[in-house]
Amino acid sequence: MNISISKVRQAYERHQARQRCLELCQQLLELITHIQQHRGATLAILGGDDFFEIRLAAIKPYVLKDLQEVQRLRGDLISDDSWQSLCAEWFTVNYHWRQDSAFHNFELHTHLIQQLLKLYKDFLNGPLFEHLDLSHQPVARLSLNELPELMETAAQIRGIGTHCLASGAKEKAFVDRLGFLSRYFTQSSHHISGQYDVDELLQAGQPWYKLGEIWLGIEHRITEELTPERTGEGLLADQFFSDSSQLVFQTKQYVKAGLKRLKSATDRELETWINSSSYHTGT
Repeated sequence: MNISISKVRQAYERHQARQRCLELCQQLLELITHIQQHRGATLAILGGDDFFEIRLAAIKPYVLKDLQEVQRLRGDLISDDSWQSLCAEWFTVNYHWRQDSAFHNFELHTHLIQQLLKLYKDFLNGPLFEHLDLSHQPVARLSLNELPELMETAAQIRGIGTHCLASGAKEKAFVDRLGFLSRYFTQSSHHISGQYDVDELLQAGQPWYKLGEIWLGIEHRITEELTPERTGEGLLADQFFSDSSQLVFQTKQYVKAGLKRLKSATDRELETWINSSSYHTGT
């Protein structure tokens, strides 16, 4: 099959642009991670656990550094208007969270994170990824859509659970949301298991079943400590935050593995041209 040089050049330019996009995605992942931690720490403080002030002070410099790096890398991948809007949202949650109710604080952080996750989805559905070779298309869907959403679900569970334990109150709005998120995490992880051979696609350091094992432990603690009808055994907010952070971290590792694999992806046109060239040169 012959392919024009102009199409090969276009495919190569897309490949180069995709490499820059993936570098940006890696930095956005760090920004999302630290804003998720900021949400959890502020929810704990609003629940009355001042110990989290130490965590919060440690997290803030990382968010600022991440924002500077994203600004450096974004180029034309994030429009000026979108970027200014995201920075304004961060300013709001960073400087006004102490004046908010815990649930409003949760919603403001979550909206900002969802806007960042939308950037991933926009990249996935844009021209840089639509021409990927067949073997990397499911990797792109996992890395830019399904796994980041799963990571955010885990981080929301961490934030809400930490707040409930810090406050000692099982507020209905939070308890209901926690129940929904727990069911959603189970359903989403089972969906991914049924749709993809995650270990083969991502080739991550830890097998996929490890995530399920971590989740079973967290789910058990939620059932024992954070449902209205159970009194629990005195689980500390800091302990729940640390334990559930393992769930967030492990999901993040799968996202990072997927982004790394995508760096070696080629466009269909470029793959065809390479194979055709190899055939004609006998190599």
